[in-house]
Parts: sequence; structure tokens; C-alpha cells
Amino acid sequence: MSHSQCRLRHHTLMSVAVGLSAVLALGACTNAAKQQDQANAAGTGGVAQDGGTLTVAQTSDADPGSFLKTSVGNILTEYSVLETLTRISAKTGKPEGVLAKSWRLAPNGKSMDIRLKPGIKFHSGAPLTANDVVFTLQKVKDPGTGAANQAIAADITKMQAVGDEEIKLTFARPLPSIFDLLETMPILNPKSYAKYAAGKTVDGTGPFTWKSWTPGGKIVLAKNPNYRDAKSVHLKQIVVDIITDPTALLSAIRSGRVQYAVGMGALNAYTLSKQSGYNLISTGGSAIPLGFDVKQKPFDKKAVRQAAQYAIDRDRIVKQVESGQGTATSLPWKTSAVGYDKSQADHYKYDPKKAKQLLQKAGVGNVSFDMVTLNTPEAKGIFQIVKNNLDKVGLHANAVTLSATEFDARIAAGNMKAPAFLLLASNGLSPASAVLGRAELLASKNPENFSSPKYTQLVRDVSAATTEGAQVKALSSYNKYFLDQAFAVPLITRPSLSVSTSDVHGVTGTQMGFIDLTHAWVNK
Repeated sequence: MSHSQCRLRHHTLMSVAVGLSAVLALGACTNAAKQQDQANAAGTGGVAQDGGTLTVAQTSDADPGSFLKTSVGNILTEYSVLETLTRISAKTGKPEGVLAKSWRLAPNGKSMDIRLKPGIKFHSGAPLTANDVVFTLQKVKDPGTGAANQAIAADITKMQAVGDEEIKLTFARPLPSIFDLLETMPILNPKSYAKYAAGKTVDGTGPFTWKSWTPGGKIVLAKNPNYRDAKSVHLKQIVVDIITDPTALLSAIRSGRVQYAVGMGALNAYTLSKQSGYNLISTGGSAIPLGFDVKQKPFDKKAVRQAAQYAIDRDRIVKQVESGQGTATSLPWKTSAVGYDKSQADHYKYDPKKAKQLLQKAGVGNVSFDMVTLNTPEAKGIFQIVKNNLDKVGLHANAVTLSATEFDARIAAGNMKAPAFLLLASNGLSPASAVLGRAELLASKNPENFSSPKYTQLVRDVSAATTEGAQVKALSSYNKYFLDQAFAVPLITRPSLSVSTSDVHGVTGTQMGFIDLTHAWVNK
């Protein structure tokens, strides 16, 4: 939580859906910044120091035109330059205000009023208004934008700016996942939005300004002197180097050229963090599934998709690629999700003999196909294990390696142009949001080209369930069908790991896996 945010007392949207109306408002936070600085300093060996440059390296280039898509290349910059209305606390799982001062949910859960904090300005000097929020929501609702959680926004039937600080939203139905949407929707300036993609003008409200971007090379962020809580922002500058080669990334932090490395393979990150002078930073979580295009052979046959599930040694992926820092699973949910069933999560155990039997029954063997994967050390490591596993049962995958930008473009278009593809998704979403926001789980226009009336209904049931009992029942039914159809194959879930030198302090993360450098500081 940023220094300017105070904790909220609130009812959940679930309570609203059963008839309780809640008003959630931010209280006075006079000493919040001081308390947060003390918390940051605890265990770090001193009081936060102002000034200095944090030099970071990441493996994927920025994609400033995709801030609404939660692109992996924006993991460091999105929450530094831009801000959302609310953010769900990684500790409590409850929403806290960022740009929103307060909000009120109707007793029937089908409308919401949001009030903005007064006096907030974009880096350009333009005041933040309710119309800017409406503009951003309209962009998210537009399927052509390819925004994260577009399907949730689609259920907003009316949005109205009332003056400069109030937004009234009307929903087609109660939205248990509304706060997931608000967290993945940084508010953009409509007057400069068209310039974002070029990376020269990225106009946000956050603690750092977007100073420059050299595609494939470097991103430079500078402290925003006009930030509403500028005293709590310690760094003078953040420099992000793009280093795609994993060996070069490891060398850069070992040599001291960079102080913080993001996107390093889990094995390297974990091993390095055990050495003196380095810290392992865990933020959020991700799910890594394998998708099959059900319209392309041989994956048009359910038995082949099921065979692939049994053929893959998930535990080996966790051990060799993630250095044990992950969970092998057949389900796409985090273990804390309401209704999570471990027996269903363990449904597809490694069993190559059974995989061969299913393939033989389907009349499929010794076939080759393309498999799309991201050009990252982790994705390449997982692909190699999956390829070796599938080779042993007669399914031969050929790697098609893409940059994050091209990969995201294919997902947004719903066309991966290959029979199989490794995906990367945030594991911070609730099931109700995930089935509406994660590309591989959508009821229609998913990259697997899978659809059925039954699946559509199961997605609706999961996304609409508002009581715990209903959530457990809906998720169990969904899981059973999802496991049987096997169009999306969860492999592992894992925390997002990065490594810093011991001179770096105060780095935190969001439940979606993005990195928050608002209160970071470095030893001088």
C-alpha cells in the first residue's frame, strides 16, 4: 500500500450480493507515510534514504501501448508511472483506495458510485477527472483494445461522470470480480492516449514520470516532484536496462552493473539469492498453462489432449526450471481460492504409459506440430521439458519463439497461429475474474478455439456465484468439465521471483505480480 493510502473497513462484494449495502471510505492518514517508512526500514538495517538511482534489468522490452493488457514487459513501469482506482492488498486480499477516495455499492450489487481523491494531476499537469475514468473504462470495454478483464467490463451497462470527482457505474448483474477489474485498469489521459504506444509520451499520475524509452535498450523514469505524497518517494531515478540473454542478465547483477534483476530463471534467482549480498524478492504469482487449438490436428481429439496431460512431468518443471519454488497442478487457480480442491488439482499425474494408451486408442502417433513460446529463460526451460516428455509418447513439438509484444498481439487477436502454445497468466485473480479475464479460460474467442454451451454456462456460474457455498459448488462443476475437455493444460503455478543486491530496499509487489517501486530506496 502506498504511503498516501489508508486501510479501509469494508464489506466484500459478496456481502452486497446478499443484500448488504456498504460504504467504503478512506480515513485520515496523517502518519501513514512515517509508519510505512519505519516498516520499510525494519529488517533492512536502517532508515530509508532519499535520492539515488535504482538500476534494474529485465528480460522483456516495455510495451507502452499495452498498459491495459498487463503486458509482462511493463512489470516494472506500469505501477510506477500509472495508477489504478483501487488495489487489492496482497496481505489481506481486500481492496484499498489508490486514486479512489471512496466507493459505494448498491444493496443489489448492480451499481457502484466511486469518488476520486481531489487535486490529483497527470504528469502533464492536466487534472484527473471522472471523464478520464470513463474514457479508460470505454477503452477496456472495447474488444479491439485487448484489455485485461475486458469481459468483466462488458457487464458495465452504463458509466456516467458526475462533476469532476464522481463516477456512477451500472452493471448488468452483480460483479463479484469488480475489484480485479479496477486493479488491472490504470487510468489514462485521453488527450495524450494516442501517443502512449510510441513511448515518448506516457502521461500518468504515479510517483515516477516516463522520461525516455529506447526500444530494446533502456527505459528511464524520474521522480515526480508534484506527486501528492512526494516525500514518501525516495528514489530520484529508475533506469531499466533490457537484457534478453539470461547469462548476460546474471552477469550484470553479479558485476554490480545493475542492482535488481527481473525475469531471471528461477533456478538462477534462487541460487544467487543464497549468496551473500543478494536478496530474493517474491511478488504475486503466475500460472503457466499449455493451450491446444482444438480446431487443429491432432488436438481436435479430446483423447490426444488428455494424453498430453498425462505425458507431462509437472514436478520436473517445478524442480528443474523453478528450483522448487512452484506447485505442479492440473487446475488454473491459486490454492487459496474458495472451492480449491486438491484432489482435482492432482487429477493428471505423470503417467506416460496411460498417455500412450490414449494416443493409441485415438489412432495418433509420431506427429509433429508447432508450439509457440515466449522468448524468456523460463519459457524456454519449460518448453524443453514439455517437448522431451511429449517426444517420448510420439507427439513432437517444434518451438516458435516470440517476443512479448508479438506474443501479446496474438493473444489479443485470439489467434496463436499454432496448434499448441505455452501461456503465462497472473494467478492473482479469483476464479470469478479468471474465467472472464484470462485468455485461455474465456467461454468464447479463446486462443484454443474451444466453445460449448455447457462450458459457457459453467463460466457464467463461476463468475456469478456470490456466496461461499455457491462458489464451491460452481467451481467443482467447472473443474470437472475443464479437466475432462483438456483444451487448456495447467502445468504449474509459482510466485514471481526476482533478485536484488542487498543495497536495495522497500520493493513490494501486487497480487497480480507487478512490481511496486514507489517506496524503494538504495544505500548510498
